[in-house]
Amino acid sequence: MNILTQNSKMKKSSKNGIDVYNFGIPAFQSKTGLRTCPNAGSCASGCYAKSGTYNFNNVIKAYEDRLQLTQDKDFIEIMSAEINLKYLKSKTKGNKCLIRIHDSGDFYSKDYARAWIRIIENNPNVEFYAYTKMVQLFEDYIAILPKNFKVIYSFGGKQDAQIDINKHYHSKVFDSVEALQAQGYTDATNDDLIAALGTDKKIGLVYHGIKKYANTNWNKVA
Repeated sequence: MNILTQNSKMKKSSKNGIDVYNFGIPAFQSKTGLRTCPNAGSCASGCYAKSGTYNFNNVIKAYEDRLQLTQDKDFIEIMSAEINLKYLKSKTKGNKCLIRIHDSGDFYSKDYARAWIRIIENNPNVEFYAYTKMVQLFEDYIAILPKNFKVIYSFGGKQDAQIDINKHYHSKVFDSVEALQAQGYTDATNDDLIAALGTDKKIGLVYHGIKKYANTNWNKVA
């Protein structure tokens, strides 16, 4: 099983001395019925991680296997070791190592979130970032979050009202670059480094799911 991967966006973002890797689990709900995105709201109808290549049998199995790994008693140790290997590989090239937690799925429980905090603490030389709809969970943990972890709240969930667009790093999905720019957002659609390393708190993403934007609930997001 490939624990850390690079999807097309990660590969595009791996440049200028930075290697970007990703850890993903099933979107919304696993085959076992576990809700992997407990706070999914408007996003569920147009989730890109439930379409396209994510529906290939080999991809589905890989994401399910990684979810199972998160429930292993040795998850923290296994994940920490894997990340350290990627860090050492990047270091030999003189590159910086960056990990995105979840191109699919979310921090589905407090225990799972705490496990990732431990993993991040174990790898202080690696930068981590994550888009999440678990706003209250991370607001509760804000005082203990490692400095090498950037949390980006993602609009489209059940706790949108708790996102302060002037205070929090956050992302919002639009139907076009023009629409996101009109609201003062920075386009990170094709380059995750803008979100991961940038200082702009307003991160815009252009919708690229299979459904038409008009047939999703993204246009209902505040």
